[in-house]
Amino acid sequence: DLYLNLYLPSYSSLNAIGGWAYVSGGSRGIIVYRQSSELFATYDRHCTFNADNPCGQASVDSTNSFVECSCDSSQYQLHDGLVIQGPATYSLKNYRTNFDVMTNQLHIFN
Repeated sequence: DLYLNLYLPSYSSLNAIGGWAYVSGGSRGIIVYRQSSELFATYDRHCTFNADNPCGQASVDSTNSFVECSCDSSQYQLHDGLVIQGPATYSLKNYRTNFDVMTNQLHIFN
């Protein structure tokens, strides 16, 4: 149960469509991606292949095109966390969101 005030400088990248940010929470952190003016995708950074491996943290690649697992090089879509290259077969765990346009606040929850 997280609330992000998008007026804060640390979340300035989320004010543009296609922007993303890492936030604390979940199992190994959360990736927040702005899909449209009012829609956000949020998913856990815990890699889904060989999930017990402690190095399995997903990160956005240097071109901001996809998310990659540090252990097995599985790739996921940045837009929604779906697998685009294995060995992973399961998407990243999604969280639900609610965005309040009036306050510019994003609520992330299970």
